[in-house]
Amino acid sequence: MKMWQRQLGILLFFKIAYMLLVTGVVLLFPAEKDSAMGPVEHIHWTPKGHPTFESYFTTWDAGHYLYLSEHGYHAGHEQCAFYPLWPLLIRWFSIFIGGDDIISGMVLANAFSLAGFFIFLRLVSKRFGDRIAWSSVALLLTFPGSVFFQFIYSESLFFLLVMILCFGLEQNRFNVASAAAFLLPLTRAVGIFCVLPITVHLIGQLPADFWQRAGEWIPVTRWIQRCVNTEQPGARGSTTTTQAIGPNWWLLAAPIYGWSVYFVLMWTWTGNPFEGFEAQRFWGVQSIKKLLDVPKFAVAFVSPTCWHGYIGSTLDRLNFVMLLYCLPLIWRVRRSWFAWAIVLGVVPAMSGHFTSFTRFESVVFPVPVLLAAWFNKRPSPLRFLALGMLIVLHCVLLRRFLYFEWAG
Repeated sequence: MKMWQRQLGILLFFKIAYMLLVTGVVLLFPAEKDSAMGPVEHIHWTPKGHPTFESYFTTWDAGHYLYLSEHGYHAGHEQCAFYPLWPLLIRWFSIFIGGDDIISGMVLANAFSLAGFFIFLRLVSKRFGDRIAWSSVALLLTFPGSVFFQFIYSESLFFLLVMILCFGLEQNRFNVASAAAFLLPLTRAVGIFCVLPITVHLIGQLPADFWQRAGEWIPVTRWIQRCVNTEQPGARGSTTTTQAIGPNWWLLAAPIYGWSVYFVLMWTWTGNPFEGFEAQRFWGVQSIKKLLDVPKFAVAFVSPTCWHGYIGSTLDRLNFVMLLYCLPLIWRVRRSWFAWAIVLGVVPAMSGHFTSFTRFESVVFPVPVLLAAWFNKRPSPLRFLALGMLIVLHCVLLRRFLYFEWAG
């Protein structure tokens, strides 16, 4: 058996074992019929008005995505705040399995996350070796926010697209990278910010003679070179002329095109291209304007109100502290990964003042890699203690998700 087949087999075994565990829990410990009922039953549970077996897999945002897959977008609805690619894929795939959107969503979520885990493992293994790679995967899978990789949330699709984009950039397969970059803004709002790591990657590939010539005219370019040129292929001299990298700047247009398609779709469906932005008023948390309000963000950081909740979560803030600790390490290891950490971690934290941050941090892939490298230099008891704490927190959030308590 080839190495990649063994790796994929191990990840598949994890997926199967995880879902068997979840199934056993919901069958052995059913919820009370009147427990955790939301104000709109067909969103939070099922149209039957009480928990069924399927209900445990469709709580919170999963219910909204299923609503969109079945009914589409309509002006004035709160579901317009959710981005369209994920519910569209659920609907399209359900055609091949008898029209059951719940099964479609569960199959796609686990297939996408499995593929994302596999690409992540291969990328890290190639750069840091198998030991760090498997340790990184273990941290990624046990991180509390990774609960949502197993259910009908957009995290699985988003993580897979990020991994495909990273793979395409590192392997110089720019058609693959551009396809992923195009789809990211259709999956989640933060997807448009992938222009930042793409830019850092492309700048890092510029050859040394370009920086030398540019430095003669613009001194600041020498500082830029020190910032972006670390381990990128171009920095090692694999590219000898600026013309070799020039045509690849078109990659920056891919996410912009994807974002444009998002506005066209919303305009077609609701009559208003900005309906998704206006629907954020129903939720009152995420806003791009908050990125500029640093003082208010700082106040929110030091003002937790509960151990874990929709707002004021201490757990979310502690996970943000962990991200801040990793940022300098990520900067030293790989500049494009630092850009990804900012886009996938810092931007969601600031734009939502930590709401759902534990879930959002699950896709910040550089963090488990840096933590794995750090823990592998520490005594085994410390590594097992950290992994045990993550597993306990993961199980707590899993239980909260299944029984419609806030998990993220």
